[in-house]
Amino acid sequence: MRLITRYLLKAFLGPLVLCLVSFNAIFIIFDLFENLSRFIDSKVPALTALRYYGGVVATYSIWFVPASCLLATLYTMWQLSHHSELTAMRASGISFRRLTMPFFFVALVMTLLTFLNSEYVVPEAGTWSERLKEASFVELAPEQREKKNFQYTQAIGQPGEGGQAVRRTWQFAAVDPSTEATMSRPSGPVTVTQEHDGVDVWGWRAKKAEFLDGVWWFHDPVKIAFDVDGQELPRQADAPPAASLLPMHELEETPRAMMLEQRQWEFFSLADMFLYLKAKKIDAHEKWYEFWYRITGPWACVVITLFAIPAGISTGRQSVIKGVILALVAFFSFYALTLVLMFLGQHGWCPPALAALLPNLVYLCIGSAMYRKLT
Repeated sequence: MRLITRYLLKAFLGPLVLCLVSFNAIFIIFDLFENLSRFIDSKVPALTALRYYGGVVATYSIWFVPASCLLATLYTMWQLSHHSELTAMRASGISFRRLTMPFFFVALVMTLLTFLNSEYVVPEAGTWSERLKEASFVELAPEQREKKNFQYTQAIGQPGEGGQAVRRTWQFAAVDPSTEATMSRPSGPVTVTQEHDGVDVWGWRAKKAEFLDGVWWFHDPVKIAFDVDGQELPRQADAPPAASLLPMHELEETPRAMMLEQRQWEFFSLADMFLYLKAKKIDAHEKWYEFWYRITGPWACVVITLFAIPAGISTGRQSVIKGVILALVAFFSFYALTLVLMFLGQHGWCPPALAALLPNLVYLCIGSAMYRKLT
């Protein structure tokens, strides 16, 4: 790595880390104003509090990280331009594109980290933090997290002949639906029934159920028969006994799908969002906007850096006050545009994909035009 590259990275990473820490600290302080008394009353251990704020901060990083890239780039470019360092570097024969490559590299890394965080960290960490808050910051024992008589209903394929709606309903005596692992091993009996147009036609009842290797296994299963009115028929005394352990290949509902029914939408991974929207044939604008923003949001790190590089250089030739004002205007205008388009996209006044993409597109066009003038 060339000396000049190390110097530019050091000049940029310092403000970037400071901005990230500052945004998170401000958010945590405001949250403590609301929840500090509850922490004290519940005697929350320090590690539990740290884990809680880790999940909360991870959830909002898709907003904090691009904002930090914007302010850090503006400040760094202002410093380099104000002290004529950029002029000296370019006079030595280094192209402007070469000088700005470290900034784009860091922005690209932050984009990747933000996406990975939203996809793999937020779904579990954010859900855990939200459930802890709902429980008044008291960690519940496994049996306390179980829901009694938990029910899950799923439409099965397309409507049958004559437009009949086919649904399958699962009834769990007790299960913890907070994670896929606990959903895979419910405690107590399980009953599954299938209905056509609201009339039960067949079902299974088991003393215990487990989901192993992609298949539901029923312990001591009993076949349930119904009459034409959907009333359960008594089991025949001479009916042959079923196997003590039976794989239920026809039951395609997965513990993950059941678990997601209990999870807030913002804690879905991108893959889960897409599969859920397609499986349920959901047209809700707010859900589709969140799906598209999950894709476009992290790329704001690169787009906002492209805009901030020429903007920061222009402020370097001006007073500090003007530089601060421009930084604030750039910061609030980007997020004001994002929030306005979020409102329009979630209410169906703008296509969700366009509403999620447009802020990045606007700043990409402005930033590209400004950047091209300096190359």
